[in-house]
Amino acid sequence: MREYNIKTGPVTFLDIMELRIEEEVNRHGRAVLSGHITDEQEEEYLGLLTGNVWESVQAVGKNGETRILFIGIVTDFSISRINDQRKLTLELMTGSCLMDEKTHLRSYQNMSVTYEEIFKEIMKGYADAAVSFSKPYGKKTGELVLQYAETDWTFLKRLASRSHQFLVPDSQRKGVRIYYSMPQGEPFEIPEGSRYSMRKDLSAFRNKTGQNMAVSEADCMEYIIQCRESHRIGDYTSLYGKRYYIYQIKSRYEGGELLHCCCLKREKGIEVPECYNEVIAGCALSAKVTKVREDKVQVSIVGDENARQDNNVEYPYATVYSTPDGTGWYCMPEPGDTVRLSVPQKAERDAFVVSSVHMDTNSADRKNPSHKVFKSKYQKEVRFTPDSIVITNNKGTRIELTDKEGIHIVSEHSVMLEAAEDLTISSDTGSLIVSGDSFVNFRQKGTSIQLDDEISFVGGNLKIQ
Repeated sequence: MREYNIKTGPVTFLDIMELRIEEEVNRHGRAVLSGHITDEQEEEYLGLLTGNVWESVQAVGKNGETRILFIGIVTDFSISRINDQRKLTLELMTGSCLMDEKTHLRSYQNMSVTYEEIFKEIMKGYADAAVSFSKPYGKKTGELVLQYAETDWTFLKRLASRSHQFLVPDSQRKGVRIYYSMPQGEPFEIPEGSRYSMRKDLSAFRNKTGQNMAVSEADCMEYIIQCRESHRIGDYTSLYGKRYYIYQIKSRYEGGELLHCCCLKREKGIEVPECYNEVIAGCALSAKVTKVREDKVQVSIVGDENARQDNNVEYPYATVYSTPDGTGWYCMPEPGDTVRLSVPQKAERDAFVVSSVHMDTNSADRKNPSHKVFKSKYQKEVRFTPDSIVITNNKGTRIELTDKEGIHIVSEHSVMLEAAEDLTISSDTGSLIVSGDSFVNFRQKGTSIQLDDEISFVGGNLKIQ
């Protein structure tokens, strides 16, 4: 259908001076229209356009038939006055732009969740919203998926790129509506005598092959067609026996007609390389340990908007020293400990958990920086001070090694010294004192000496020199 008149609403014009519409995969649809309005309309629209206004642009044919060209939310407007005429200019964006306003922190730590489920969960945050899947995306994540300092639009684009697909905003309906991958379009024929040009996008070809995408140079061949017929992204035609899809449209209103510039590529040529959240590299998020297994931990991220989830992603825990054969320092945190989830590169799948973080506390163990303390939650402790080493269970048993006084062993229960071979106790310059409150017994096989109220000797022979 060739358009001759433009109809808009709720904002209307005396005449349309300019209309431009731009649509492309992975970009918000945008329309700019301007025209004259009356004095009364100026006052009305100044009040109306301060809120969220959805504007519809339709084409009206010779016989009164209508077709929606664009429906979007007013994102900008201006009113100018020239020679007593008032000119209103509107900028419209598809509802998908509402997904591009606020950044979020969300983690998806259930490896069984699918990408489709993530898409649908995100869309629940918007009124009158929906996502349509032109292709299934039921693949399970199988790893951490992290939305960090990203808008929902940028985040979902990144997730779509993991399967080399893209997002397409719906410019025909009100609300936040998007397609995953190419929407189902209509076939069309290129009219005889239509103007067109062609180009090969070699930079895109090299970029895609560099990411091991299955794409050929022919897939990156692009046709640019000038036409008067209105089309949608996803409409397709055959050129030289191959199907080409419209992935970009630029329309303008001239002389009572809408002229369209449509860009077409093969399906493989429209696919996109995987993209990454570059700002995620090097981030360290505060987290709480929820579970520990062997040398792995599970965590919940502080400030996570998706905190109510079944976490089952396990992260390596960084240590001061470790080798593949198990040699090293093994000291795991406890559930409830505050740690940091670190993402070293641009892919969150490489995340690991690093050292625990000291929180505010009144514990006396953290008052003297010259004391180095290693203590478990069961109060078992090793303390290094400037002049001593103390090992204690904090229940009355301890071993103290001091620079001035030597070794002091205190036990609430028994002390046992056992050796497979010789056990030697000697004093070079001092005394050897053995004492017992009940008795002292020295024994070697069948021979013994016991000291209690009296001295008893047991043995085959007794020699006194």
